[in-house]
Amino acid sequence: MDDEIVEVKPKRPVVLGLFATGIVSAGAQPSNPPIVPPSIEIDTASHFATDRQESDREELIKWARSVAERLRFAIMVRRSDSGEKRKAQLVLECERGGKYVSAKKKLKSDSSGTRKCKCPFRLRGYYNEETKLWRLTVVNGMHKHELDKGLEGHLVAGLLKQHEKEFMEEMTRNAVAPKNILSTLKERDPYNKTSAKQAYNARHRYKTKLRASMTEMQHLCKKLDDNKYFFKYRTIVEDGVEHLQDIFFAHPRSVTLLNFFHTVLTMDSTYKTSKYKMPLFEIVGFTSTEKTFNVAFAWLSNEKEDNFIWALQQLHCLLRREANLPRVILTDRDLALMNVIPAVFPDTTVLVCRFQVAKNVRSKTVELVKVRDGEKVKALEIRETVCLPFTDVL
Repeated sequence: MDDEIVEVKPKRPVVLGLFATGIVSAGAQPSNPPIVPPSIEIDTASHFATDRQESDREELIKWARSVAERLRFAIMVRRSDSGEKRKAQLVLECERGGKYVSAKKKLKSDSSGTRKCKCPFRLRGYYNEETKLWRLTVVNGMHKHELDKGLEGHLVAGLLKQHEKEFMEEMTRNAVAPKNILSTLKERDPYNKTSAKQAYNARHRYKTKLRASMTEMQHLCKKLDDNKYFFKYRTIVEDGVEHLQDIFFAHPRSVTLLNFFHTVLTMDSTYKTSKYKMPLFEIVGFTSTEKTFNVAFAWLSNEKEDNFIWALQQLHCLLRREANLPRVILTDRDLALMNVIPAVFPDTTVLVCRFQVAKNVRSKTVELVKVRDGEKVKALEIRETVCLPFTDVL
């Protein structure tokens, strides 16, 4: 038996960290220090040096902001005293002046940025008691940042004017979408810098003002009652606190249509349509002219049989006669819903919606028919060959 040959590897030389190459002592300076970008200083004092005097403080602010807008930066009011308790004065600063103060409430994402860079730009306005006029002086006209090419996205430049706020509130009362409101504002004023976020925030503040001290649930019930809706709700008590479990509501005109066209109804639930993550149960009817109409809606805490039974019982209350019970109800094969329909409507036939069947067949076909490199066209032909017979059957 041959002797086993063992390969002996040479040992690596031990190098002490003290004498290792490439290590710089703490006191030594690196040979290639990092490049520090040159500081930015832009002087705009000459643009605000003026003898202009105004009787109205707002006119002085308006003039300063118009000059800043031409220079492509925004001005904000840092301090304003009317003169009741001390000398009247006005302090205007660059939008990027000051230091960012983080919110006490922790956000989901820790990564955040700020436009604040301690810009020293400052203007001060003084009120002359003798002449009753306001004048503006430049305290510091320097900027520590580059001036932007445009003011889109600046919060101060995008603030809504008073007449724009009134228009926003009027359109909100008329249920106009925020994107349509914003497009109308920009058509009326081509220089409007309001962003979509600011439009949504203004709309939210107005709705909060309308709600006043009422909770969202109280405000919803008030609106439903004011518009003569049929609505029912039930609550559940957990840990001594009463919570909303389900709510059902229907427009009075929808109730009238339901009693005329009650033969066929379709029912389905949508998800993630509110911040409470409650499924929206929707009931739709069909007219004799092959048109659809919304019968009723229900926010449900769960898609369990108990929730569906309660919602269907409220639907039964909308029917004025026993002869008006639906003959056919279409679903998306929600087993909990299909199981409870016979308990509320025993003579109703439950069918699965044809659209949902075709959708499921197509998704299963895509899952089962695998696509290899260069066979994408062939796979599409196979899928169509499989799906078309199902469509003909349906």
